[in-house]
Amino acid sequence: MLECTKWVFNNRLYRKLKIKYFLLKNYIIYIVMSILNYKDAKGKPAALIAMTSLNRNEFEKLCIYFCDAWNAKIESEGRDPSGCGRKPRLTTMEDKLFFIL
Repeated sequence: MLECTKWVFNNRLYRKLKIKYFLLKNYIIYIVMSILNYKDAKGKPAALIAMTSLNRNEFEKLCIYFCDAWNAKIESEGRDPSGCGRKPRLTTMEDKLFFIL
């Protein structure tokens, strides 16, 4: 009889832990999904470092070089910036670099 109640207790405990893990898992996913652009991440230094391994100053310095390299690549490919094709989803250079990192 004691073993049966012990198993029920452990089963309940397991279910409780599973539910907490599930809620914690959803909470973490919610936090990550809500900061998928640089504008939101730059106000949260811990999240920015966790997602890019750079702090805000380092990210902005790197963005200057990234912009130059991006523009050189676009010019070398001969793309027409007049608007043929679909509009880009990542509109700013900061968002493009943030996505790549």
